[in-house]
Amino acid sequence: MDRIISMADLSPLLEEVICSGGQAELTATGRSMRPMLWDGKSKVRLAPAECLRRGDVILYRRPSGAYILHRITAVTQTGCTCCGDAQCILERGVGRDCVIAKMLAFTWRGRWVECANPVYGLYWRFWLAVRPVRRLVSGVYRRLRRIVGRRKDRVSDLP
Repeated sequence: MDRIISMADLSPLLEEVICSGGQAELTATGRSMRPMLWDGKSKVRLAPAECLRRGDVILYRRPSGAYILHRITAVTQTGCTCCGDAQCILERGVGRDCVIAKMLAFTWRGRWVECANPVYGLYWRFWLAVRPVRRLVSGVYRRLRRIVGRRKDRVSDLP
């Protein structure tokens, strides 16, 4: 049975497991990583973040205490720049000391997908490439979904 535990309560145990070289599985919450991760449905497998690279999805803690799971868009000497897949604004200055773990795998439609999967590699490269125009792309996507939804409604109304 799955239980809901706040990150504030879970973080000491999570950090202990990760720091000792172990792995942890969590259910993703929030909408910032859509369409890859779905709120309350997708699970992620996390491991120590020994090496940070562009495209990695990391779990980090903001100075405010909030826990965030976002993709690295750039790595610098002091840390990295991150952004959620469903977002347009970059979060600069995420220090290496704030990074708790790195995502190794995630669930997609009930199946585990490894981050080493070549198809996933194409996905994240595409998603980072379209980040500057992501707002436009997501607007077109929403409009197309509405049009397709209306057509389905019309077809279902036919005798």
